[in-house]
Amino acid sequence: MTELNTKHHTLIQALLSRGPLTEDQFHRMFSDLTGENPGVRRKAFDDYLLKINKALSYVQFELRGCRNQYDGQVYYGVVNNVSDEESKLGTTYSVAQIAFYKAIIEAIVQEAAAQGTISSNDALNLRLENQVNIGTSSQSQGGPVPIPPALKNFSMSQKEKTLDEFVQDKWLSFTAEGHVGLGVRSFFDLRSWFRNNDVPSCEVCNEAGVKAVLCQNEEKG
Repeated sequence: MTELNTKHHTLIQALLSRGPLTEDQFHRMFSDLTGENPGVRRKAFDDYLLKINKALSYVQFELRGCRNQYDGQVYYGVVNNVSDEESKLGTTYSVAQIAFYKAIIEAIVQEAAAQGTISSNDALNLRLENQVNIGTSSQSQGGPVPIPPALKNFSMSQKEKTLDEFVQDKWLSFTAEGHVGLGVRSFFDLRSWFRNNDVPSCEVCNEAGVKAVLCQNEEKG
């Protein structure tokens, strides 16, 4: 197993405790810890991250960079490479909240205009019963799929509070127009979900093409 020193651990802990950092924030932290400038000595920076990832691979984590397609910025964060979406959210949120989150990201991905957002009103009016596992025995016998009470009784006020929590925790974001989009943590943690749901990748940043127009503008700029 690759041995890491205290500076490596400090960098990892900062990302775990503070969540994804912008590229500028992460580069400043890296420079403060190592005395190296990533803009001048890129190879030293890349080698440093490679060493961290060799160590993290043993516990199935990864330090990676990711472009947020809503603001065009690159962020760095530590992600779990194995856990599914439910387990990543499950330590903090209820079953109904997770169903609400999944309903929102599905609506954003399927949005006809491909703007990468839905209105707050549309988000709050999403029906959570569509998130019930369809692979139940009752359905296979031709009966209706039972809707868990937690989903059926999830009120509008609970949805409003949960939506604010998702934005605060960076799973979702609000646009300047008040629409709901993905948060930077979703870009980090949902790569497998996007891939499994056939969401095409952006040709510029190689992330799921939820709002690829911004990346195209970034490339031209």
